[in-house]
Amino acid sequence: MSRSELAEAVNAALDAIYSDRDVTAHYVDFRWVGKLERGEHRWPSQARRAALRQVLGAATDADLDLYSPRRSDTMCLVVEATEPRSGSWDETIHLLREQWHLLVQNDKMFGPEYALMGVTRQLAVIEDLLREAPQALRPAAVRLAAQYAESAAWLNQSLNDHAAGHRRTQQALTWAVQIADPTMIAWATYRSSQQWLTGGCPARAVEQAEAALRYDQKLPGPMRAALRVQYAHSLAATGEHHTAMRLLDDAHRWAADRHPGKPEGEHGSYCTSGYIEVHRGACLRLAQRPEEAISVLDEALPTIPRRHRQDFASALLNKAIAHAAASQPDRAAATAHHALPIARRAGSRRILHQLAHLGATVSRHQQLPEVRAFLDDLKEAT
Repeated sequence: MSRSELAEAVNAALDAIYSDRDVTAHYVDFRWVGKLERGEHRWPSQARRAALRQVLGAATDADLDLYSPRRSDTMCLVVEATEPRSGSWDETIHLLREQWHLLVQNDKMFGPEYALMGVTRQLAVIEDLLREAPQALRPAAVRLAAQYAESAAWLNQSLNDHAAGHRRTQQALTWAVQIADPTMIAWATYRSSQQWLTGGCPARAVEQAEAALRYDQKLPGPMRAALRVQYAHSLAATGEHHTAMRLLDDAHRWAADRHPGKPEGEHGSYCTSGYIEVHRGACLRLAQRPEEAISVLDEALPTIPRRHRQDFASALLNKAIAHAAASQPDRAAATAHHALPIARRAGSRRILHQLAHLGATVSRHQQLPEVRAFLDDLKEAT
């Protein structure tokens, strides 16, 4: 987040945490965030610390490297006092949060099936912790549970298990609402919109995207971009093409590559300018403009990092569908053939399922060598 975005998020968190009283005296701005970064503020007010912990997903002040100058006369004693004590609740929550980041990377490296095993095990551990956690740490533990449940929703979505995806999304949303966490409520609702769109219910997808955007002012930039992309894609599927294009233009203001420094795996960190343009291609295809879609996708594809295998395979799939819509079955098959091994390595059953649908579409052109080669490999892959 930029300094201004962090300040806005902190102020929104203050309102949510202390909804029963006026906390405007504790509001911060970008200048205050700058002083915090430079170490000029080492021990903000209790209210501001609580808001910072919520916005940045920290269980303790120590996780944010905040300490009271009155705790000790020497720096080494301060550091010793602020580190999570071995075996403490603080340490447990800290380690589980670190494991979440690792599991996000596991999805990219080894695929959703492998990552889901770890996420499911950790989620079971967190659910046990929720029954025992001290009241002071319960909000941090609940937020962590919501974060893991939302990740499980995405992984099930990748594995084409729609029922499990919806179930985990609702679980994440329930936990997020318990602690009035705007970030997790918005993100779980965003995931729900994705699932309705994938399931062929664009009107429901639009409703969920609109609900997520109610929290827009309280979210970091890349999340605001991702929400607009999802809303645009959902609107395009209902025929609202002009509005969809305007939303995609707007999304570029908050693209992740315009806000460098966000840790890999944070919500919306994948929503780069290239990702936005891939969805523009998908929206153009839905608007029955396949030639324009192909041109946009050709420019966007090189900007998608190859380690983001699912995103890259999905972009290729969109381009293949656009070729098919433009009555170019040979190019559709060649592009889909390129996507096939990438989707297989990514472990995305969802994309493999969509490639199979495309195979059925082009199968009447089996006299073309590109189509025949794609269908032969598709049969082995699926």
